[in-house]
Amino acid sequence: MSEENRQNEAIQKDKKRNTILTILSFIFLIAGGLWILSLFFDFNTYETTNNAQVEAYINNVSARATGHINEIRFETNQFVHKGDTLVILDNAEYVIKVKQAEADLAIAEGNLHSMEQTIITSASNQAAGKEKLAGDRAGLEKAQKDYERFKKMYADSAVTRNQYDQVVSKLRSEEAYLKAGQKGVEASSSITRQSNINLEAAKATVARKKADLEAAKLQLSYINILAPSDGFVGERNLSIGELINANQTIATIVLNQKLWVSANFKETQVDKIKQGQQVIISIDALGSKEFKGKVVGFSPATGAKFSMVEPDNSTGNFVKITQRIPVKIEFEASAKDLEEVKPGMNVTVDVKK
Repeated sequence: MSEENRQNEAIQKDKKRNTILTILSFIFLIAGGLWILSLFFDFNTYETTNNAQVEAYINNVSARATGHINEIRFETNQFVHKGDTLVILDNAEYVIKVKQAEADLAIAEGNLHSMEQTIITSASNQAAGKEKLAGDRAGLEKAQKDYERFKKMYADSAVTRNQYDQVVSKLRSEEAYLKAGQKGVEASSSITRQSNINLEAAKATVARKKADLEAAKLQLSYINILAPSDGFVGERNLSIGELINANQTIATIVLNQKLWVSANFKETQVDKIKQGQQVIISIDALGSKEFKGKVVGFSPATGAKFSMVEPDNSTGNFVKITQRIPVKIEFEASAKDLEEVKPGMNVTVDVKK
């Protein structure tokens, strides 16, 4: 009996174990089916890509003047405000140029004042010449009248030949004085016109010298290289005494105030994505921390079209490759919430249909 009981107990245990295994199999089968259904449901609800990165505007700060570095006022990864001084260059050469420009302007202004005085003198001489010319005309009129009177008197033998010759001589003298006066007035007028032309040239010279002085002062101001905006400075690769050339990049500022995601979706996905759609952004570096966002725009061409070496499909060795379309996505979060988010971080983007 004991042997038979043991066999029955073993059979009962086997049945119980088989029942448990059967139940577990059904559970795993149902769970697998639910998982597959869940995947199918998600893929029909979202368009997803992990070919995406956080982007931000990066401002390259360039020198606008050439010179040796006197002082560096920033460190790697330092936050700077707009208008902060980053680098100060040696200003000796530019101070000399400003002084030279000031001296040139003073000379030009002196020439202008001298020309103005010349015009005043010329105008006075011209006025005096005109007054003298009026006197000469009056003298000529009197001489002509005397000549007409003496001519008749001489014909009547009322005056001597000598008296008549004196009157004729006086008339010729007055005519010569008048012609000389007219030529003098004409010369004076010509001098005045030329002086006015020279005056305009002198004024233009002064204006140019003022512009030269402003340009020299502007170049002097460029020795202070300022931050153009708020942001974090990248690597510092400068040293005191180093020669900086104009247009040389001396620092890079990352503008973290405005972050967005550039997500590269397959071209077969883009028709299901519309501007304004809601987005879930998962950031790899932050343990897949999620942020909300929205689609704000699409690239006007595929990423391949913007590459330095665009693929050429006309060579005959054509293989159809699915292209990627960059989509711009903005965060719907405050700047404080995005403090840990850095440009270049990889993200996964789920766009809700």
